[in-house]
Amino acid sequence: DEVHLLTEARSEELIALDRSLTKLAKLDPRQSRIVEMRYFGGLEMKEIAEVLEVSPKTVERDWQAAKLWLRADLRERDGDLTI
Repeated sequence: DEVHLLTEARSEELIALDRSLTKLAKLDPRQSRIVEMRYFGGLEMKEIAEVLEVSPKTVERDWQAAKLWLRADLRERDGDLTI
């Protein structure tokens, strides 16, 4: 039962994150891509910079901004997910 509850809670968190990422993609597609590559793909900043053809500094700045935006959006939804 505990495993089912944990899995269900995690699923709800992932759904909330997906909704927030979709919303972010409409506002700033590059930031959304950076989150996907970093959080889900495990890419390093330098690798992301190469893929997006921007500087690592730009990736770092966008990563920080995206994390702040996602945290705020997730808090609004009462889903305090850590990014």
